Amino acid sequence: MNLAGEPRDDVSVDVVVPAAQVHELPSGSPVSARAFRERAALARAALMAGAARRALELSVGYAGEREQFGRPIGRFQAVQQHLAAMAGEVLLCTAAVEAAALALDGGSGADVAVSAAKAVAGQAAGLVTSLAHQVHGAIGFTEEHPLRHATMRLWAWRDEAGNEEEWSAGLGQRALDAGAEGLWPLITGTR
Repeated sequence: MNLAGEPRDDVSVDVVVPAAQVHELPSGSPVSARAFRERAALARAALMAGAARRALELSVGYAGEREQFGRPIGRFQAVQQHLAAMAGEVLLCTAAVEAAALALDGGSGADVAVSAAKAVAGQAAGLVTSLAHQVHGAIGFTEEHPLRHATMRLWAWRDEAGNEEEWSAGLGQRALDAGAEGLWPLITGTR
């Protein structure tokens, strides 16, 4: 089980396949360990974008309903700032995922876009969950509360298919390898 209570298993294959039975993939085939990992990371990033959006929706709703000192807590400047910061992270995460999906579909710059999407989603997960639970207070941690379902998944998914530190380090290494002349084409996907 992961942190959110979703089942997870490890599969081990303890079989040796004779060389005569191994078929070569066609040259340029999109099926590879790297392509599979990128797709897994993008899938997790997309799920994280949805969970972050759900946490934001629940927080906005709660801030409009919950009253303190005779007015909804959503009217307090600190809560408004939390909601605005969450909205910015959700938008950034969603845009990064959509850009990565387009790049993966188009085949140009997909490795950089997917790396950026997974890194952004992981960073957003930390901020969105923190702020959502601050807006909700202790009630958001209860087993029955829907916020917990979104945030526990964000915490669990941020480490699946590589965490933000791993994907960010890969992006940094690509930028270093590209050098001064290759950095802009790397960023824009025109390399």
